[in-house]
Order: sequence, then C-alpha cells, then structure tokens
Amino acid sequence: MNFRRTIALGLVVAACVAGIPVRSVWAQEPFRLTSAARFLMGMDWGTLWITGETLIPAGGRLDSGIKLDLSSDLGITQGEGSLASLEATILENHLLKFDNLMFTPTGLKQVPRELKFHNRTYPAGTLVESRIDLNWMRLNYGYKLFGGASWWIAPRLGAHYLRSITTLNGETKEEGTISNTRSLDGVYPVLGLEGRLLFPYGLDIGFETEGTHLITRGFLSSARLAASWEVYPNFVLSAGIFNRVVQYVEDNQPLNNEWFYVVSGYSVGVGFGF
Repeated sequence: MNFRRTIALGLVVAACVAGIPVRSVWAQEPFRLTSAARFLMGMDWGTLWITGETLIPAGGRLDSGIKLDLSSDLGITQGEGSLASLEATILENHLLKFDNLMFTPTGLKQVPRELKFHNRTYPAGTLVESRIDLNWMRLNYGYKLFGGASWWIAPRLGAHYLRSITTLNGETKEEGTISNTRSLDGVYPVLGLEGRLLFPYGLDIGFETEGTHLITRGFLSSARLAASWEVYPNFVLSAGIFNRVVQYVEDNQPLNNEWFYVVSGYSVGVGFGF
C-alpha cells in the first residue's frame, strides 16, 4: 500500500511540474542597462605569431642602429596574447567598438651578426634575451547600411593606436651586461567594413576588415573572421582567426625609428552582455 501511495504521489508531482510553462524556467529576459542599447564586454585569449623587423637608432644618427629581423636576429616568433573588448549596439543600427590587444613575445638567441640597437652594440655570438611589449588599441564606429532578417553589413571608420616597447638584454666578456629598452608609438585613421551572418539559437558568423595608407609614413591593414554563440542570455562564447599588418616610418626619415610587423593568430573568448 505504501508503495502504491508513493507511485501516486510521484505521478501528481510530475503532472504539476509538467504544467509549469517552460519559458518561466529557462527563457529569462536579458538584462539591459537601457532599452536603447546593448553592451557586450569580452575577453579573448590565443596564440599569436609575429614576423617583421624594427629599426631604432639613437636620435636618427648614422650607424647608431640597424634593422633587426625579429626571427633571424632575435629569435622572436610567437607568444600568447589577450584581447579585452567592449562593444555597443545603439538604436539597432549604430555600432561602437573598443578593444586592446596585449601581446608580449620573447626570444633567446645567440645573435649571428653584430647588432646595433639605439647606439648599443651587441657583438656577433652574444646571447641576447629580447622582448616586445605590444599594445594595439582600436576604436571604431559603424552603421548598418545594408541588411536583412539574417544578415547585415556595416561600413565603419575609426583609429588604431600602437605602442611597441622593445627590450634587448645581452652579456659579453668585454662589456658585461648590455641592456637597452626603447618604445615607439603610432596612430592610424582607418576605414573598414563589418558584416554578420545570423543563424538560429544565437549563433552567428562575422567578418571585419579595415585599413589605411599614410603615403610616406606607412600603412595598416586588419582582418578577422569569427564565430560566436550566445549559449545563454548575456553569455557569449566566441572563436576566431585574424591577421594584422602594420608599417610605420617616423617623420619619413630613413635614419629615424621605424617598424614592420605581421601579427597572425587564433583566439577563443567569452563575453557578457548588459
């Protein structure tokens, strides 16, 4: 008798649970600071590869610096990087985005030739420990000019700011420890294009590309392809690949500071909407 009562009670409870609307349990309304805008704060991590060269003479003086190849001269090839971002969609069509790529690749190599870095000389055969602290910031605005129910394309404009701090540490029998740190920075106004292809269940694929050419002072280009999935209201997972190329010649003088970097990689991340 007790077993039958238990079965009957279980059936009643199951019927009550089945009668509760599923929406009230799972489909929570997303939190918004304002109904006119949606914000998404994200953090991505990934592996990046870097190639290129840099020249940092001492005040532009002749023979006070030579072009250093990041790979063959310094042994710098890859490292781990992170990207912090904040996006806003305002009144459905206006798009604002800010992000900062933080990347610190290092290298340790016995240099194959004599290196001159800002008036400091590293003889051939010196074991040199090198590091590049790269901060690459972007701020842009886009407007959804074309679109449909499952896609949209937005032209955009913005600016990139780069700051690169290069450090070389070496030790020789003649001079002992040789250390030098120098920084370069540059600003690039850019034009670009962004698009999204929207799928059911919160999945979408997006692309973005932008660039500029400063005529006598270098150029910049950036491209990214990514997929994101809103697995729960205001919680987004993402994965993507990207490529960035930058050249900068300070004051358009052959003996002044300059750089040329190619940064490529992949990343995964999480985002939180509000």
